[in-house]
Amino acid sequence: MQLLLRLLIWDALFCLVPTVGHAASAALTTSTADTTVTLLTCAVCGAFLAQLARWGSSWMEVVLVALPGLYVALAPFLAPLLNGLPLSFDLVPAALLTARAASLRTAGALAAGFVLWQHVFISIPRR
Repeated sequence: MQLLLRLLIWDALFCLVPTVGHAASAALTTSTADTTVTLLTCAVCGAFLAQLARWGSSWMEVVLVALPGLYVALAPFLAPLLNGLPLSFDLVPAALLTARAASLRTAGALAAGFVLWQHVFISIPRR
């Protein structure tokens, strides 16, 4: 139960970092500032992933981190399939399909890739 709560808090904080980075990037007009914000966002996301690696790997990380990360990363490819369903709302919001959401999709791919890589290729012992 403690790991579940820790992962939920981690996931919320991790999602906050690229969202703030995306908002800051959208507000900036110069490419230098935009690049700086993108690099800072990637550095903070990397620090979050390093913290995640210390907890060991479990199925909860795949469900709570990798699957939402894959959803965000693959949003442009999933949109025609999921938004074509006869529902009264879109399963993939239009905000995820814009070019400005590339940093959000990159953070989702980074998180999902790290968790899947951790589960397949390495086994980090619990400390």
